[in-house]
Amino acid sequence: MKEIASTAVVICAVVIAVSLVSLIVPQGSTRRVMNTVIGVFVLCCMIVPVSRAVSGFKIDFDVPKLEKSFTASADEAYQNALLRETRISLENSAKTYLLSKGYRIRKIKITLNSDDKKGIYITRFRIYINKNEVGKYSDIISLIENKFEKTPEITVT
Repeated sequence: MKEIASTAVVICAVVIAVSLVSLIVPQGSTRRVMNTVIGVFVLCCMIVPVSRAVSGFKIDFDVPKLEKSFTASADEAYQNALLRETRISLENSAKTYLLSKGYRIRKIKITLNSDDKKGIYITRFRIYINKNEVGKYSDIISLIENKFEKTPEITVT
C-alpha cells in the first residue's frame, strides 16, 4: 500500500509542477519543444514510481501447509478402515471358531487399538451368549484365551 500511495503523490506533484511550467513558457516554437520535454518528463515520472510499486509487491506462490493435514487425514482414514476390517474379520473368525466347537454365540464385539510399537492389538473382547450356554462359560473363556490370547468378558443375554 505504501508503494501505491507514494506513486500517487509523485504523479500529483509532477502534474502540478508541469502545469506551472507550461504557464510560464512563451507561445511559439519554444512552447512545442517544452511540451515534448514535459511529456517525456511526465512519462518518466510515471514509469519510475510504478515500476518501484510493482517490484514492491510480493506474490507468495507457496503451497499452503495443508498437505500434512490431508496426508494425516488420509493416513487416519486408512488406519481406521484397517482397524474396522480387522475387527470384523476377528469377530467372524471367533464366532466361526466357537460354532465349530459346538457353542452358539449371540454376538461377539471386539475392540481394537493400534500404535507404532504394538501394531494392532485387542483391547476388549466381549461375547454375548444365551442363557442356555451359561454352563459352558468357562469352556468358552478357555477357548478364546488359547486362540486369541485375550480373556473375554462374557455377558448372558
